[in-house]
Amino acid sequence: MKLFRPATGGVVSISITWNCNLDHGPENCNPEYGFSRLDDPTVALSPGFNFRYSQYHGTASFGISRTLIKAYGILFVININGEAGKFSVVPLMVNLASGLALLGVATLMCDFVVIHFLKQREFYKEKKYEDVEVDDELPSMAGLLHQSEASPLVQKPH
Repeated sequence: MKLFRPATGGVVSISITWNCNLDHGPENCNPEYGFSRLDDPTVALSPGFNFRYSQYHGTASFGISRTLIKAYGILFVININGEAGKFSVVPLMVNLASGLALLGVATLMCDFVVIHFLKQREFYKEKKYEDVEVDDELPSMAGLLHQSEASPLVQKPH
């Protein structure tokens, strides 16, 4: 970086970057500094950093006069950025639960679209849903319930 001449001034960028892993503690979180010159000192027209301003002064007998001042200086542009993070179980569980819920919703939406809108919806319905026929020789669920109530292992509340 070239040095600044007092007659032209200059513009300096100061970059401060914080990238911290707070699992290792805040004492290990140190910034990185970077400096660069933003203006081009080789340009012919108004190199460096300067600006003009005027001051008005005067009296009633002499009238109003103006003084135009061209000021030179150093302009500092400071950029601070970074990120810090710390592991926590709560956001992990929330993200996992959200992902699983989205997978469930995606399955329902895909089934709905396939069953109602595709040309081969009947084939998909046959593969997805199984028709069950009731066999009269097998005991019914009501009969199984009745047998379990009569069992000596099941005690009724008094």
